[in-house]
Amino acid sequence: MDSIYGFPNYYEIAYSYRNIAAEVDVMEEAIRKYSRIPVHTVLELACGNSPHMLELATRGYQYYGLDLSPTMLEFAQNKADAHQIDVQFYLANFIDFQLEEPMDFIYIMLGSLYVNDTEELLSHFRTVHKALKPGGLYFLDWCVDFSPLDNSQDSWVMRRGGITVTTRYSTRLFNAAQQLYEENILFTIKDHGKQKKLLHTGIRRAIFPQEFVLAATKLNGFELLGWWDDWNWERPLGEGRGEIVRPITVLRRL
Repeated sequence: MDSIYGFPNYYEIAYSYRNIAAEVDVMEEAIRKYSRIPVHTVLELACGNSPHMLELATRGYQYYGLDLSPTMLEFAQNKADAHQIDVQFYLANFIDFQLEEPMDFIYIMLGSLYVNDTEELLSHFRTVHKALKPGGLYFLDWCVDFSPLDNSQDSWVMRRGGITVTTRYSTRLFNAAQQLYEENILFTIKDHGKQKKLLHTGIRRAIFPQEFVLAATKLNGFELLGWWDDWNWERPLGEGRGEIVRPITVLRRL
């Protein structure tokens, strides 16, 4: 079965439930509240189809994207070209990459902080530290696991232009000692009468809150400014025991 990452058009539809303008509003609020430097350049790690690129460019930011998938980067570049937007992409691994100049703001979406072990997590933070200007922010969406990933399941349906994509997401424990989980993302597609299935299966390492703090702030030069649930500044984590919906985390480079 083909991979979901080989078909960016279906991938974009599958994750189009997000309110992109509202998410950029939240990122800009983080910049206003916490950044110690003016923000002109933004880098998205694991950018995929670059869903925030057009909105950020409209607001005057210079967008850069980094991903391991040439197919995704080509899709994003074509989208930028169609809107006559000047952007730059890097085909690289966020574990260890190099930039010509450091960025003002770096972000990563949808829990895309995939690492295989603790050394890769530490390497990631060392790399981002070099790629970000002092006083700049690292904004993370859904990358810290505040509960175990064992047997989690979710599903949703999105439609656009006569195409329907049903997504089923699941995880199950693979190796408890190494915090590894098997992750499956299945797209079932109906495209103008034709049906297709796409699948991603991989091993995901959970990143729990206190090891995240240790890796980012004690072993690398960041400070934790806070984490909030559901992209809502009125819902800081640690002040309730309800279900966590979609947490964001904000770090600042020292």
